[in-house]
Amino acid sequence: MEKKLYICIVVALVCMVTSCSKFLDTVPKDTITNLNYYETEQQLNSALAGVFQTLTKIYAHSFQGVMSLDGDEGFYNRSAQNTGITVNLVTTSENNVTTVWTALYSGIERANLLLANINKPTMSEANRAVIKGEALFLRSYFYFLLVSYWGDVPLLLEPTSSVAQTNNPRTPSKEVYEQIIKDMTEAESLVPDVRQVTNAGHINKSAVRGLLARVCLYMAGDPVKDVSKYEMAKIWAKKVIDDGFHSLNPDYRQVFINMSQDKYDLKESIWEVEFYGYSTDGFNATGKVGIHYGISHGGQDPNHGYSFGYVAITPKLYFSYSKGDLRRDWTISTYTLSSTNPATKTYLPIYPTAMQASQRHVAKWKREYETVYPKEQGGNSVNYPLLRYADVLLMYAEAVASQNGTVPDQDVLDQTVNQVRRRAFGNLLPNRELIDTITISTAGSGYTSAPAVTISGGGGAGGAAVATVATSGTRALTAIYLENRGGNYNSTPTITIGESWMPNVSYTAGKQVYNANKLYTVTTAGTTTSTPPTQTSGASAAATTGAVFTYAGVQAKATITLTNLSDFKGDVKTIGFADYAKFMEFLKAERSRELAFEAMRKRDLVRWGDYYRVMKQIALDFAPLGSRAFGGKAGVNTTERDVLWPIPDAETTVNKAIGQNFGW
Repeated sequence: MEKKLYICIVVALVCMVTSCSKFLDTVPKDTITNLNYYETEQQLNSALAGVFQTLTKIYAHSFQGVMSLDGDEGFYNRSAQNTGITVNLVTTSENNVTTVWTALYSGIERANLLLANINKPTMSEANRAVIKGEALFLRSYFYFLLVSYWGDVPLLLEPTSSVAQTNNPRTPSKEVYEQIIKDMTEAESLVPDVRQVTNAGHINKSAVRGLLARVCLYMAGDPVKDVSKYEMAKIWAKKVIDDGFHSLNPDYRQVFINMSQDKYDLKESIWEVEFYGYSTDGFNATGKVGIHYGISHGGQDPNHGYSFGYVAITPKLYFSYSKGDLRRDWTISTYTLSSTNPATKTYLPIYPTAMQASQRHVAKWKREYETVYPKEQGGNSVNYPLLRYADVLLMYAEAVASQNGTVPDQDVLDQTVNQVRRRAFGNLLPNRELIDTITISTAGSGYTSAPAVTISGGGGAGGAAVATVATSGTRALTAIYLENRGGNYNSTPTITIGESWMPNVSYTAGKQVYNANKLYTVTTAGTTTSTPPTQTSGASAAATTGAVFTYAGVQAKATITLTNLSDFKGDVKTIGFADYAKFMEFLKAERSRELAFEAMRKRDLVRWGDYYRVMKQIALDFAPLGSRAFGGKAGVNTTERDVLWPIPDAETTVNKAIGQNFGW
């Protein structure tokens, strides 16, 4: 309800801001004025909503399933695509690059107008401070995206006085970063504490502090290399940690289920882009989370919804997860969906080849969990994370390590990386284990549909699996697939396939139950007596068994093997790394495992100075994969210039002072 109310207000306010453009028809074309608009608190909030709208615009498409492909986690899953940003063959007229550039500077202009008029209305000073803080932060965030994707960019801190004011030279990246830090620091003193907000769409102190840590890490890395900023990154990340409010959701999966179900979890997901409704509801506030990034489905089953399946994962990402890491089988699809209603799931091998791994989709946001109907192709209400607490923990560890070029001590690792790792492995207790594999020992026969699979005992919990059945022949089980490895088992749990016959239970016709290793189908509904069916052919007598049970075949059985993680519970030990370089190698991979497809990977690779080398290796990884070799196109096309995007033609045509980035 909170999300619905907030978004409706934002959409209404944006409409108010947009309507102001009508006034421009009454003034000279070379003049921009505030038009006596910022006269009330409501009008300030309307203007602020217009600034927020920039996030909706860029993350609804360009950063979702398109631009965040340009790293080593995923690739555009269309073999015929040979040009454009999805395969890293960009031109100065690339539409997605132009769209983001234009949207960001439009958002900056809106923020500048708001800030220039922030003191006009008579209103509560406390409310004025919050609006100013959010506007300052958003403008800074837009500049952060600009400087990290384009390098030196024009730094405009006042409203544009004339449409003829087009020749704006670029400001060196270091100065842009310094302004970002200055403005974000001021914003941090103005926006409310995280405990005072009710949703992750508005800006809170934790969001500002976490982004300041990110900004400082970027500034410390390539190309600016101001290593003094590692200390600032450490300070800002530690403020979030020491606040005491934030913690990781115990279940990694639930973080993204919450987003799909329009639920907020500010303890973990600190700042999100807000989306609302569906594509034909008239609000135009939808995104594409799960539609672009998702398990391919044509939308025949309305409960699964349409997904283009644009993004497949790289084998590198799949195989980077250690045995027992629960994040892998949530982030990466473990099944395909049929083009039917209802859709059926075909589960994929747990231990795939590189070719098989490259055929899997991103599955972090599964549309089956969405609660807003209809689940349309054009847009949905699922929010997109911009800052999670797990990221803050990893940033702090990186800042501590990089400041002195040493492996963090064990206390720091336990406070940061090991929190993330322990959750990834189901918060495994000492000397406890996870389910590794399920093996069918008896395939059974006579199943009319896939039976339920129950995992119980063993001192642990959470194990879950599903079975598939042959549609012809003996109708035996064809496979059992793990959906959840569970955790904390101290002995092998029991796996039960199907439902046991029970006395004094009312059964409907068609129900299948087992008794004494035999499978029966209820052919006449009724309530059971205390006598179970035991025959090996034909039907039981109603007078004896109550409901009539007809022999169907043999009950299927399976066994479980636990994975031995008693010596590796996800924890990272200081002694496990020979030096700082080895620790950073681990941390770089850990950021990808935890934050995959959250639109940060390329910029991480760039600031570490790894982008060109990593992308060329991706090309080599895909080269031997035959029909899937196209997944390496982005790597093949990568050149040294691709660490930055080109200044769009739309800008260089009118701005003669801006120049162009290297190589473009």
